[in-house]
Amino acid sequence: MRAARFPGTVARFTSSHFRSQIKSREATLTTGFRNQRISQHQYRSQRWFTVLGVESSCDDSSVAILQIPDFGKPTLPFHGKITADTTKFLGINPITAFQSHRRSLAPLIQDAIKHLPDGRKPNIVAVTRGPGMVSSLDVGLETAKGLALAWDVPLVGVNHMQAHALTVRLCRALEGNGLDNPQYPFLSLLVSGGHTMIVVSWSLTDHEVLAETIDTAVGDCIDKVARVVVPEEVVKSKKDTNYGKMLEEFAFSGGIDSKYEVSKTDLIGDRLQERYGWRLPVSLGGAKKGGHRGLMKFSFAGLRSSVDRLVDTRRKMKGDDWAEVDERKALSRDVMRRCWEHLASRVIMTLESLRGKDVDIETIVVSGGVASNAFLREVLRKQLDFNSFDKVDLAFPPIEFCTDNAAMIAWTGYEMYQAGYESTLDIAPFRKWSLQPLDEAIHDVEKDWEENAFGILGVSGWKRRTVD
Repeated sequence: MRAARFPGTVARFTSSHFRSQIKSREATLTTGFRNQRISQHQYRSQRWFTVLGVESSCDDSSVAILQIPDFGKPTLPFHGKITADTTKFLGINPITAFQSHRRSLAPLIQDAIKHLPDGRKPNIVAVTRGPGMVSSLDVGLETAKGLALAWDVPLVGVNHMQAHALTVRLCRALEGNGLDNPQYPFLSLLVSGGHTMIVVSWSLTDHEVLAETIDTAVGDCIDKVARVVVPEEVVKSKKDTNYGKMLEEFAFSGGIDSKYEVSKTDLIGDRLQERYGWRLPVSLGGAKKGGHRGLMKFSFAGLRSSVDRLVDTRRKMKGDDWAEVDERKALSRDVMRRCWEHLASRVIMTLESLRGKDVDIETIVVSGGVASNAFLREVLRKQLDFNSFDKVDLAFPPIEFCTDNAAMIAWTGYEMYQAGYESTLDIAPFRKWSLQPLDEAIHDVEKDWEENAFGILGVSGWKRRTVD
């Protein structure tokens, strides 16, 4: 078994210790990264580049202080987050999120400032510019502008999805494995409630989107399935709206048992149909195209609709007690299995396509809120091994870095600034901001820069500076 490169990377774990490895590695990272403090002696003995990062793209208000030394490993002396309470809405509510940002960001920043060594101002302020909910983004962006203006330091407006892709570089840097690890190119599977995409990162500012969802995001599918499959009393007992976590905990109440089987035929589906009388569909499992089944797209709407129809049919016959707990758990596990296998199929197709172009990918970063799912980690690893990609590392950041956070914003702001980019103080937030530049040959896309932005550098508001 090849060892993982940094805690949070899943690399060919065997089924007998898969879950224990995940837990111990996440515990190591949480202990090692959170609340690191720098002594005044350490601070004065060398130069530090300090970043204050602000994240407010959705319902998480987050602030971080990141310090990168001239030599040695970076530290994260402060990393705080407050999530809006939207439980009564059964999901994210834009107005509630906006109000939470207004209440939470200032106290978080006040706490963060206390962790600036010698009370010195940061070198830059980094903030999420998009994509996200404009009202939420605007609170963070205007707050960051005020800080940059008051401190007279540069501002860097960060692409939220670029930050997710670069999270693995942050984690490996914090572990002391260098500031350029992994090196480009590497692949990212970005999975959350709003995004499902495969991105190849050729460089810091050159990212190519190779696959996206044609309907709903995988996290949204999982959330909506949880609302109809998880028993109502279980849902009401939770104090948050993290339905993905809720579904996994319900499906694997005894923990992941690592009995997932990879097969060329659908053995698991056969067993479920024989026992319960239903079988979930395979997403985009159509005719062969270009040597592969299906298209280089994701689709989860059909799977969600199939679950809705199954539950509706059973409810008409049996009422709210439409299934025993064991069947609900089996359905929960199979929904996740279908989702994760669909993700894995497109990752494998991508690797095969890049290999055909003499591009060997050594690392796949899996980031976004959905990446915290332990069953996803097992399915992806076993699918890659089964399809002869056992030498490819799977890099899963620890849970606190999988979800939206200011540490990844601070890191991306640092990388962009070191590459010679900073933002002007008149920048506005973007609801949509694609990682990929707009193909000039495409004329039917409306170039409304406040709604549709394309490419990391293809937007207004960047200011070049001279790099030493």
